[in-house]
Parts: sequence; C-alpha cells; structure tokens
Amino acid sequence: MKSRVGAERATTLGLAFAVAALLALGIAWWRDSARPYRRPVWETGKFVQLAPATAAGGERWLVAVNLRCPHCQQHLRALAHRISPRAHPPALGVIVVDQPARPARFDLGVSLAAGVWWDSAQVWRDTWGRRVYGETFRFDARGRLITATPVGALPDSSARWF
Repeated sequence: MKSRVGAERATTLGLAFAVAALLALGIAWWRDSARPYRRPVWETGKFVQLAPATAAGGERWLVAVNLRCPHCQQHLRALAHRISPRAHPPALGVIVVDQPARPARFDLGVSLAAGVWWDSAQVWRDTWGRRVYGETFRFDARGRLITATPVGALPDSSARWF
C-alpha cells in the first residue's frame, strides 16, 4: 500500500513538473514572439570581419553558420556548389552566429566572396530575432534584405530545393 501511495506521489510530481516546464516554455515563446524585431539590414559596422570580402557591390548571400553545427556547414557547401556554375554567381558569405569568443579558425571549405563575419554583438539573434542556423539572407548592393530562406532552399527560387 505504501508503494502505491509513493508511486501516485511520484506520478503527480512528474506531471506537475511536466506542466510547469511546458508553461515556462510557452511563456518564453510568447515573450520572444511578442518582442519587436528589426528587419535584417546588412551593415558591415555591426559585425566583425574575419575574412575579407573579395567581391565588390552587387548581391550578396550570407548564411548564418554556427561553427559547431555540421548541418548548417553542409548547407553552406551545398549552396556554394549549386551557385558556382552560374555565369555571375552572387557573392556568398557567412555570418558566424552564437559564438561567444572570436573564432580562431573557421575553415568552411568553400570560397566566400562576401567574406566571413562574426556576429559578436548578437545582431542576428537579438536585433533580427533569428534562431535557425543555416538560414540564408539575400541582400542587395545597398544592404537591403531581398529574401531570407531556410536551410535547403535556394534563395532565388521558391520551387527548387537541394
């Protein structure tokens, strides 16, 4: 009889913990979604340049990469492979996100004509409100956002996935 009472208490405690965790997650999600975020704008002064851009002007595609995420790095390489045969490919680059210290190494295995930029100020997360690694931002020559596409999507096509 004692073990049954103990099991009921453990079940009740577990259920209460699950409800509290779900409630806390819901409140965190609500607070995050209620916060006003700015539309992404490419301003080089807000980021630390780790590798120089070799392409001047024109359209640039910047991929949000966490250096500990092999999936977003794989997306970057696939994207570079897809655009390389083009006669005039956009300048591809990287925004290194969620990296608290300046990266010492960042060999990503592809040519990055738009450079490599470290988001030391958490602009991607705190100002733009972004959370998904591998997201590709397509900016025009003035730094205005054209599109933002998820991992797996080719930014200048709504129909082709790779």
